[in-house]
Parts: sequence; C-alpha cells; structure tokens
Amino acid sequence: MNRLTQQTLIIGILLVCLARVQADELIGQGNDGNRCTPVHVIELLDDEGKRIRPSDSVPKAFSTRQTCGECHDYELISGGWHFNSHDSEVQAGRPGEPWVLTDAITRTQVPISGRKWEGAFAPEEFGISPWEFLKMNFSHFPGGSYGQMDSDDPDEMIRQDISGPYEINCLACHNADPHQDQSAAAMQAARQNYRWIAAESSGKARVSGVASALDDFFDPEFDEGLKVTYEKNWFDADDQVFFNIASHPANRSCYFCHSNHDLSIGEDQEWTRHEDVHLKSGLLCADCHRNGDNHMITRGIESEGTGKTLSCSGCHLGSDDEGHPVNGGLGAQKPKHAGIPAVHFEKLACTACHSGTWPEEITGRWKTSRIHKTGLHGKHNLDISQPHVYGPVLMKGADGKIAPHKLFWPAYWAIVQGDEFFPLAPKDVLSAAGTVLGQAVEKNDDWLPLTEEDILAVLNLLSTDNKDAAYVAGGKVYHLSENAELEIAPSGIAKPYAWPMAHDVRPAEQALGVRRCEDCHAKDSAFFFGKTQVDTPVNMDGDPEFMEMIDLQGIDRGYMRTFNASFIFRPFLKIVAFAACGLIVLVLLAYAVRAISAISRACGKEKK
Repeated sequence: MNRLTQQTLIIGILLVCLARVQADELIGQGNDGNRCTPVHVIELLDDEGKRIRPSDSVPKAFSTRQTCGECHDYELISGGWHFNSHDSEVQAGRPGEPWVLTDAITRTQVPISGRKWEGAFAPEEFGISPWEFLKMNFSHFPGGSYGQMDSDDPDEMIRQDISGPYEINCLACHNADPHQDQSAAAMQAARQNYRWIAAESSGKARVSGVASALDDFFDPEFDEGLKVTYEKNWFDADDQVFFNIASHPANRSCYFCHSNHDLSIGEDQEWTRHEDVHLKSGLLCADCHRNGDNHMITRGIESEGTGKTLSCSGCHLGSDDEGHPVNGGLGAQKPKHAGIPAVHFEKLACTACHSGTWPEEITGRWKTSRIHKTGLHGKHNLDISQPHVYGPVLMKGADGKIAPHKLFWPAYWAIVQGDEFFPLAPKDVLSAAGTVLGQAVEKNDDWLPLTEEDILAVLNLLSTDNKDAAYVAGGKVYHLSENAELEIAPSGIAKPYAWPMAHDVRPAEQALGVRRCEDCHAKDSAFFFGKTQVDTPVNMDGDPEFMEMIDLQGIDRGYMRTFNASFIFRPFLKIVAFAACGLIVLVLLAYAVRAISAISRACGKEKK
C-alpha cells in the first residue's frame, strides 16, 4: 500500500468518525419535524458505560444515565422541573404540593421543599441530608436531584457506595410497557437499592437482596448481596433490548405520583367519582403539561412563561400578548358565561367554579399519593393518615384570586431569636425532651395527644439562658412568658400551608353557579362560610376548632353577609322592577293612544 493510499484511507476513517460523532450529537435531541417516536432497540449499559449481555456471569443493573444518555442529554434533563427541586436558584413559581416531614413522638409535621415556597422549609433547616431525604420520601421519587447528591458524612458515604445513586428513572414516565411497575420501584427504594430501581421496575430484570441490610464492609466484587437476573427473552440476537418508549407519558404514569383521594368517598366507592373532564374527553395529561428537551414541565399557570397559552384561559378565552388567537386549543369551547358580572373574572380563578369537589359546610379530608404514599400494592400497602390534608378550601392564591386549595397545619418546635423562628429537628427535640414526649409508640402515622402541661415541660427543657423555645401548631404559637408560664397566641408564622387544587376539572354543567347565584351568594354559603378544621395535637379531647373560608379570603365578613343577604330579596325586587316596568309601559301606551287620537282629530279638522 503506497503512501497516498494510506493517507486517503486515514482521512476517510477520520471523516467517518467525525460524521458518527456529529450524528450521535443529533440523535435524541432537538426536533427535525417528524412526529414519529423512534423505535428504541438499544444496548443496556451499566454505570461504568459497559455493555450488559445476558451471558454475563454476574450482570449489573443498567444505568439510565449511561443507557438513555447515549442519545439524550442527561445533564440537560437533570435541570427539568421534576429533577431540580433541590436547587433553590430555580424560579420556584407558585406554591405546590410539598414533601412532608412527620414525626409522631415529637408531634411534628412540616412542609419540606428545596424550592423557595412561602411556608415551606428547606431540608437542611431540619438537618436533613440528601441521604435522609431519600429515606423519607422513597416511594414516589422520580430520581435525580437529592438522589445524586454526594454526602459529606462518612457513614452516609459508605451507604451511598453500596446503594449507588438514585438516577433519573426515565422509564417511570416514558415506558409504555405494561410491565413498568412503580410500586416495585418504591419497594427497591425502601430497601435502599437505588442503583437497581430502573432495572427492577421496568420488568426487564429481577433484583434480589436488600442494600440497607448489607454490612458497611460489603464489597460487590467478592461478597454476595444483591443479584440481578435479566429475562433472557427480552434480548434479541444482537443482545439488544426493545423498550416501548412513549414521547408523551400515559396518564397512568402521571397518576402514580399525582393522585388524590377524597376520604368522604369510601375506597369501595372510588369508582363512582368522576374523572377530570379533559381526560374523559380523550386528552392526555401531557397535552397540557408539555415540555421540551430540558423537561421544564409547563404547569398550566398563566404567570409562568409558556403556561399562559397552555392554561385554562389560554385554551378557552381570548388571545395571547401578541394578539394570536389561542381559544379553541385542542377543541376547547369558548364559554359564554352569560349573565355573570365581569368582577367574577377579576376576583376568581377559573378553578374556583370548575375544579375539585363542590364546597361543603365542613371541608373533607384528602389523601395524596406523594404525601400519604398511596399506590403501593399488596402487602407493601401503607395506611398513613398524617398529615391531615383538608380541601377544597376556597382561599386567595399567590395571584390574589380565590381558588380551591388543599392545606394542612404545620406543627414543630423552634428556637426563637427576635422575630425569627429556627425549627428544631425531631431528633434534637427527642434528645432533650424524650422523657416528656415518650420514646416509643405503637402507631406512628397519626397524632398523639399533647397537653399544655406537656408543652410547658418541653419548652423548659429546650429553652436556655440565651434562647427561648416555642411550639407552633394549629395556627398558634406556644411560648414561655417572663414568669415562665405558658403563653398562647395566634400567629401568622403558624398559618396553614396551602397549594392550589386544579383537578379534577368539572364541565360547565357541574360548575358553581349553574343553578343560580345562591350557589355562592346564600346567607350560609359554603363558598364563603364553609369551615375547615384547625388541626392540632394539643388538647385533642376538647371540641375541635374551625376556621371559616372567608377568614382566608381577605374579605370583610360583615360586608359579605350583607351582600349575600340581599339575594333573599332580589326575587322580590325583580318582581317589583318588572311590575314597575309594566306599569310604565301601560302609562306610555295610554299616552300614545291619547296622542294618536289627538293627532287624528287635528288631521280631521284640517281636512274639513
């Protein structure tokens, strides 16, 4: 082979490699306009990027970072809405459903979120490390975020090495195979088998072993502990595996983490409850809650970027800021709202009339899949009731409009310095005051009673010469007076944590006001005067305390009662008004007849 031939061959190989690199950069990213989802017959790669074959003597679990990351930008996706909750620099948007720290012994329940939502606490404020956060919220966690953060604690670092990172489980949303089982994913997470979650839940493999039970000195190279067994019939002749990938997740994928159960409806009667009208009409959750390559899910909120055109008004009303018509999106009808004064659209969100259940005299309790860990099947099913979540509570949201919300009442111990409250971790409270609060309970998923005498004793144990302690619960703050007596006072610091209740959406025929104005403007209207229980472990033997919705709406009670009372007389006023109009018409007709008669006589005289 001469030198020219060799140079030509080398250049050709380099060009082929360059073309391959450029092609790899394009695969899975961007949009070339073709809406067909590519067929995913792919290699499985472990966390070191090595190919997995069914013939491997000791196969490893496949890694989504490596396997999916072959074609998709894993780092870009990691910044998506589901995976960036640990990053306080990300725009938080309006408050959403939080994670919840509960501890029965110390009577603690607080909203936890890395986002800067008003009323929520960052995990680090309670001394919760990423590793502890995972153990608390194992069942409905999508991976990434706290699951990939390295610990500084030596003991936790050892456990992280054994369990592996909790990578983004791409298949939880995008695997359309009916074998995809998120209950199995939750079980692997409960065992701290984070590295193996995607493999087990996909149905492609079976995992045996419990990472949390392994010794700190476990070495996967020499010790048996966790074993992965792949179903060989999933692999083709080239040792590749087919994944039934859906670009738009199925509704059932969303439902696992985003279901709500109205406890006023028995579990055996759940089938009688209507589903969201959009889903019954054939839409997918992802038709409204869309995203690009960066996975920043649109939340359907007008104030949050593209959410404006993918919100209630975006599909059903008007046009966007550039004047482009957006009503009629996805076949949406433009509502007439005949006879409804314009002030309603200034003061109320669309969801006030169309979302959730009808307001009742006393709000009911709800369970959510994430907070109460529902959807776990078989013997792994949990029955958690704390925190007590109430809804729908019609109150002002972040945009100043009244909308239905879910809420619960925070309870925690804190150190007070000036006007600032610094919450105490349950383990620290228990360490100082365990003799008063108790050390063990048979049931740890609901309130244990707490007396004012107990609170006084705990505050004395927590307070020092330099620091005052307080207990926050049920909208009140309990603290020590200068005479070391217990003082109790309502406080804004103890207000409930609430987040909007956007679904299930009801059609126009089931909206508030469909019968008459008195749906909301009656003397005892549940819209304004419905009650929600003030939830607290303190003095549980007494009568429960309630708060009316109008107290959360910022509306003057006397004004609204007077205004609503006017609707009692409005039918009579209408009768009087119509009668008066009829009388005026008769008078005008009489004068018209007389005028016509006078004109007729005048014309007759002139003719003569």
